[in-house]
Amino acid sequence: MNPRDVAARAGSAPRFHATAPYGLVRIAETPMPAADLHTGHGTAELLRSHDRTVPGTHSGWIDLTLTTLTPLFVGQAGDGEGVARSLRLPHGGHLLPAVPGTTLRGLVRNTVRMLTSGETGEVNTPMLFFRAPVRVDPAGADGGPSARARRVMARQHEHYRRRRRGLRTRQGFLYRSEEGWYIVDVPATSLGSAAGQALKVSFAVLRESLETWDLGVEGFPDPPQGSAYVPTTHEQHGRLQYRWVHAVQLPGERRIAAVAPTAESAAEYLRARTAPGGARGASAEALLVLTGVAAGERRNAYLFPRPRDLRNGRRSVPDALVELFESADQVTGYQRAAFPDGLGPGGRAPGREPVAGTGGGGLPRRGLEPVWFDVDPFGEVVSFGRSGGYRIAVSDDNPVRRAVPPAVLGPQPGDADRGGRAGRTVDVCRALFGDTDTFADEPRASKGRVSFGGALCTDPDPDYPDGAALRVRLLSPQRGCFANYLVQGPDAASGDRPDVITWSHEGQVRLGGYKAYLHRHRDDLGSPVRYDARAQKDLGLSVLAPGRSVAPPRGTQRDIVPLRDGLTFRSRITFTNLTDGELGALLRALLLDNPPDGGDPRNPEHAHKIGMGKALGMGSVHLRPELHLVDRRARTLSLDPGAGVVRAGRERIAALLEAFDAALAARRLRAGPEHWREVDQAVDVCLATRWRRRLPWRATAVMSLREFAEYPVLLPLTERYREAGLL
Repeated sequence: MNPRDVAARAGSAPRFHATAPYGLVRIAETPMPAADLHTGHGTAELLRSHDRTVPGTHSGWIDLTLTTLTPLFVGQAGDGEGVARSLRLPHGGHLLPAVPGTTLRGLVRNTVRMLTSGETGEVNTPMLFFRAPVRVDPAGADGGPSARARRVMARQHEHYRRRRRGLRTRQGFLYRSEEGWYIVDVPATSLGSAAGQALKVSFAVLRESLETWDLGVEGFPDPPQGSAYVPTTHEQHGRLQYRWVHAVQLPGERRIAAVAPTAESAAEYLRARTAPGGARGASAEALLVLTGVAAGERRNAYLFPRPRDLRNGRRSVPDALVELFESADQVTGYQRAAFPDGLGPGGRAPGREPVAGTGGGGLPRRGLEPVWFDVDPFGEVVSFGRSGGYRIAVSDDNPVRRAVPPAVLGPQPGDADRGGRAGRTVDVCRALFGDTDTFADEPRASKGRVSFGGALCTDPDPDYPDGAALRVRLLSPQRGCFANYLVQGPDAASGDRPDVITWSHEGQVRLGGYKAYLHRHRDDLGSPVRYDARAQKDLGLSVLAPGRSVAPPRGTQRDIVPLRDGLTFRSRITFTNLTDGELGALLRALLLDNPPDGGDPRNPEHAHKIGMGKALGMGSVHLRPELHLVDRRARTLSLDPGAGVVRAGRERIAALLEAFDAALAARRLRAGPEHWREVDQAVDVCLATRWRRRLPWRATAVMSLREFAEYPVLLPLTERYREAGLL
């Protein structure tokens, strides 16, 4: 399902449909109130009942059996040193494969949240940025961008220009003093440039200058076409980056004619090319600045004239702006490579501080940094960057607030009214699992009434078969994928329409839903799963045979030994004072749309995803709950260990499920319990968790940057399944 595939029907328009290993579960305008499940009980009474029994509610436990359907890795993949194994816990003198209770709790809570459109909690995306849209490599095998890509790019460039409209872009030097951060404009020069305006020099002139003077660089080729050009890592270009030179201008010309290494060589160059007594031309000391490729090519470098006095006309830069610039959200991998810790003019150590604990990309605490910056009509610095089309915030506020219904987003850090929102309507998730601001009065916190124990496996041979390890790549969202998270227009996936909604669309964004990873698996991989050559290529992983000598993993690669499929883990979930509807919600989150007994654990209708490598198809698991209800009064009156304990049968479980289904259907559809599968959130959860009749392998592929460059649209789950003939 390539985004540029043309529909099979003759005369139909091209389709630009994205593929992704995840789908989105739609969000309702408001969360489902916990009170919908508290018929006959007061919500406040239930949420404060952890120290007593509430008549008419249920307490007990669920014995949970977890079966792995694909390889599973739980825990940390390490820092790239050595081979990491899935989590083990000591038990009876052995180290047993384990799934922490916190992992199970997070899985179940998130499933309940998706079914009921529960609050998101704190969102850790304080600011989103955008700049030039995704570009393609014009030298690549696929050639230049399509008509659709060009039109979308033009529309997004317009959004970028509109965001900076009314501001004046200037060039200068950023530096830090004892008083704080400042920017000083590049000065006006005798070469005709105005204050705040850097000069340009062509690569052809640079080449001629290198042939004239020894600058320690052999040759100066044009940068490679494509998106991989980083000036500081280029063999020749990197040796000229941030180097002080002397720009030379011949009399009667406006262009820079040469770049000399010293003032003396610049003067000698002018004397040799001017007549005695005539106009002498001019020169000026400037910093040579190379930036990345723009629009597929770069043919000029920049010259930033040296300021005479850093204090004269300097502009203050707010500390908050610098902090925002150096945030992990702003500094990209490209910037880490392009601005390494040792990069600085004049050979002095620049003192760049790590960003998010990693070197590269930070601003210098000593010396100068050439920057482009915007000033408002009052001359105040409002943004800055290290290239002409630098990244800017998509909005003055948190754009996530515009994309998520306020009742679902919930209070966020820094909200002025956060304290005043304590005691707001409690949704199902907060009622079951607790929260820190449930009540308006003290104490505000409520304790969760559901607890999860860790799951252990006693199989003596739990690892991926043949003693092999897997070399995997830690995936992170590519820069073109974020439009996949947003609701698009009805025709955005067809033809050459340019109106693909992105985060830069002020006031027009709506989050498509909660992100849910889909099951990716080929049945022909066997059991235990062994990744064949095709799977390794499609998933971007390698199977490392035992004893084989291989190079260490690079960059985001990690070597891991996952657990194999077919393993059985056992855990216990305990609960206290849950109503019929709440216990039904817990069971629905565990069972999904499987039958009350869980169905076939080796080939279920529905399954969950946990652990690392979900996008690679890892982490598919089946859950089978066995419900045990406890009569606390009967247990206190008998010494029999089994007194007051009843294992719920199929009919009892079905009745509890119906209690939740009825409340969900009544809240969203004003219909009976038999219609719960028609609720938008239930439809999407059931599709996202399909194991049997799941989407085809290719339909869940991670797209390449080249595919993202066509600006495909990720369709809703219902449409993806319908196109695949599975709905």
